[in-house]
Amino acid sequence: MSEWIDFTLRAVAGAAALLFLFEATRRMGAYGVHRAAVLMFVLSSAACAFAAGFAYQKYATLMSVVASNQRPQPAAKVVATGFKVGVTPEKKEHLGQVLARQTFLEFGALASYVDRNGETRTFAPGADDIRARERIVGYYTQTEFAARASLAESLLWVIGAVVAVFLGLAMSLAKPPVPRAPEEADLVAEPPLHR
Repeated sequence: MSEWIDFTLRAVAGAAALLFLFEATRRMGAYGVHRAAVLMFVLSSAACAFAAGFAYQKYATLMSVVASNQRPQPAAKVVATGFKVGVTPEKKEHLGQVLARQTFLEFGALASYVDRNGETRTFAPGADDIRARERIVGYYTQTEFAARASLAESLLWVIGAVVAVFLGLAMSLAKPPVPRAPEEADLVAEPPLHR
C-alpha cells in the first residue's frame, strides 16, 4: 500500500516540478525576467536537482555494496597444517571446514582443508551451503539491478529538466495573443448554451 502512495506522490511532485520549470522558462522567454518567473524557475530547478541528486546518491550507495562483493577472489591459500599444540584433529578439521565454507559462500570457490587424518581434502558444499550461496548471489544481483534503476532515474530527472527548459524556450518564441480592445469584447460574446 505504501509503495503506491509513494509512487503517486513522487509522480505528482515530479510532474509538477517539470511543469513549473517549463512554465517559468516560457514566461521568462516571452515576457522577460521578473520575480514570479525567476522564483518559480529556481524552486522547480531545485526540486529537479534534489530528486536527481537523491537518486544518484542511492545509486552510489548501492554500487558500493555491490563493489564490496566484487572484490577479487583470493589466491589459493596454502592449507593450514600448523595449529597450537593440544588442538585435537577433530577441531582442526572443523576449523578448516568453517574457513572452506566461508570461502565458498563469499566467492563460490571450493577451498581445501585438512581432515582429522592429516590429508588435504576439497570442501564439498551441502544443499544448505548451495542454497545460502544462491541467496547471496540473488541479493547482490537485485542490489545491482536497483542501483542501475536509480542511475536511470537520476539521468531521467536531468534529461527531463533540460527538455522542459528547451521546450519552455521554444514555446516562448510563439507570439503572445494580441490584447483585445474593450469594444471588441462585446462583439465576441459566447452564445448561450441552451435556447
